[in-house]
Amino acid sequence: MSRKISHTFILGFALFALYFGAGNLIFPPSIGIASGSHWVSSLLGFSITGIVLPLLAVIAILQVGGKFENLTNPIAPWFYAVFNLLLMVGIGVFVTIPRMAATTHELGTVALLPNLPSVVTIIGFFAIAFFFAKDETNVIDRIGRYLTPVMVILLLFIVGKGIFFPLGTPSDTGITQAFSKAFVNAYQTGDVITGILCAPIFILAIRHYGYKGKEIKSMAMQAILIAGIGLLIVYGGLLYISAGAVSQFPADIESTTLVKGLIDQLLGGGGAVALAVVIALACLTSTIGVVAVIAEFLTKLVKDRIAYKLWVGIICIVSASIATLGVDKIISYTIWIFTLLYPIAIVLVMLGIFNKYISKAGVYKGAILMTFIVSALETIAGFGIGSHTISTMLELLPLGTSGFAWLVPAIVGGIIGWILDTMISVPKKPVPIVTPTDETHR
Repeated sequence: MSRKISHTFILGFALFALYFGAGNLIFPPSIGIASGSHWVSSLLGFSITGIVLPLLAVIAILQVGGKFENLTNPIAPWFYAVFNLLLMVGIGVFVTIPRMAATTHELGTVALLPNLPSVVTIIGFFAIAFFFAKDETNVIDRIGRYLTPVMVILLLFIVGKGIFFPLGTPSDTGITQAFSKAFVNAYQTGDVITGILCAPIFILAIRHYGYKGKEIKSMAMQAILIAGIGLLIVYGGLLYISAGAVSQFPADIESTTLVKGLIDQLLGGGGAVALAVVIALACLTSTIGVVAVIAEFLTKLVKDRIAYKLWVGIICIVSASIATLGVDKIISYTIWIFTLLYPIAIVLVMLGIFNKYISKAGVYKGAILMTFIVSALETIAGFGIGSHTISTMLELLPLGTSGFAWLVPAIVGGIIGWILDTMISVPKKPVPIVTPTDETHR
């Protein structure tokens, strides 16, 4: 295999692994069993949030020079630091990383060693994560070269077995709005945010391989294609498998119990071992990438007064403490965080994709402001504060009853921002976002 092809697959596998964490194995089966015969509509909705938008996030960061801060420059100088802190600490340290460690114990370790205390699994999990994440320059290479291939082989085997030897035929569950429900439920995978956060180290890895100029974009797009195909096969397989098992599991079954049950039926006695390995690798690869990105950001934020490796240790310790709460408790307090931040992340990605057509910073400011207002209202209603009044108001918005109340306000906000920017300022140069060059480094 040529050097370039080898690097393409390593990068593609690494990108796949960064996305495929705890939620990516838990949520598709839950959506599939709720969807039944409507599983295709659910797969489309889940794929937009869980595949298309996360991969577009990498492209958006690539188009603005490989740095997330370049994407936020048109909004305000402080926005990058504040929003990144909310993403990395609010979602990364307190949700995503602990959930993956807890999932490794509850779905993996318990199946093999049911009497082993969770703290033992969690300590071992973060010890391995620390080992792989402590060297930021080799994170992507280590994930793609050593950890992902085994996980991909096992996942393809499980999905292949379920497709060619299905557990049953998908039947009607009475679900309505299968597409939009799957789209919104896929928020909890956190993959759009993972894409935004991990894109810089992914692009940096391409540069470390020695590629320059147009080669960087070419390598990135090929790796993105590999990751996208892999995610579609796995998500589609998991949704189809669970959709066919509607009659075999209760509708209110817990996500982790459902995954265990499906794997046991598909693989019999060997299912526990296969599931344990897949879970451990899926959660470890995502954790390693996210830990590395957060540690790098915090190192820059404090201007190197605390070293990168020490931040890695701090993140692992804090996340390990939260992981002892267990998956269900962690999930129970996450939904409001995603409701508030996820739409903003999606709008940022779309602005980055179409950046070259946007000549006014007001477009960014208006779109993000309106998205934040609607998301904040939905979050407040979720806490039961004025929920009837707010819900009634949001339902009046286009697509408000389908989970997309923020979409039209974001577009309107962008248009108003463009108009105001045009009226109150003299003609300006295009939005000052860096374009990728050979010299663009972190």
